[in-house]
Amino acid sequence: MTRAKHLTLQLLSQFFVLTTNRLAALQRSRIPTESDRRTSRRTLALLHKAGYVYRIPYLDLDQLCGGATFAYGLSDKGVKEYGGKTFDEHSRRTLDHELAITDFHISLKHFCEGQGFDLRWLQSHLKRDIHPDAYFSVTNPKIEGRNTNHFFLEIERSKIGNHKNGEPSIMRKLAQYYETYNTDQCYRDWNLTTFRVIVQVMNRARAENLLTALATRFNHSMFWIGRSDEQLVYRTPKDHSERTYTLLDV
Repeated sequence: MTRAKHLTLQLLSQFFVLTTNRLAALQRSRIPTESDRRTSRRTLALLHKAGYVYRIPYLDLDQLCGGATFAYGLSDKGVKEYGGKTFDEHSRRTLDHELAITDFHISLKHFCEGQGFDLRWLQSHLKRDIHPDAYFSVTNPKIEGRNTNHFFLEIERSKIGNHKNGEPSIMRKLAQYYETYNTDQCYRDWNLTTFRVIVQVMNRARAENLLTALATRFNHSMFWIGRSDEQLVYRTPKDHSERTYTLLDV
């Protein structure tokens, strides 16, 4: 087990699913060169051959030529030794969704490291009355006392739709968070009572539509609406026409 393989397995246990390009960028903390990608690709191939990782063919638009590659995650064998969440037999249909979670997680990690914040991230075993894509907390060690804020993440890639009794699926999902907020059930399930829900949508138009819909139903600052093309900048339905927020505002 070389140092490069060990680091690769650690990153896969932390981020669940990575492409070659994302892995190379994390390993080197910069935009990777073709040589960097080639090295990461070989390491992943060796780990796949050894049974530590599982891979699924993927069209990676982040690469310069938008070429076919693989999305990688830990196999059961890899999880047994390194922890995390198994990627074995994962559905190809949800890869874009999972990689959007990874992209958010990477941006969040860089932000917290830059600010000196402590980040706790969970992406498995999260199904309670609510079932988020991820839970995370951010702690500012420079502040004494109540210095930790809690967040649930929802990646919403589709338009507002899938109506049931006249209500779209995203609104039904966010209603569950609204009903859970500051309740005894929330404390029993998550050991916390207050939180923010970050909803990451694809573009400005979808953000505006969701903010407008929330303002009429759940006009609460617990909902932070962000865009995948503008990471870690949010607006709430309560004052979305007036200001934006970042994690420095919690």
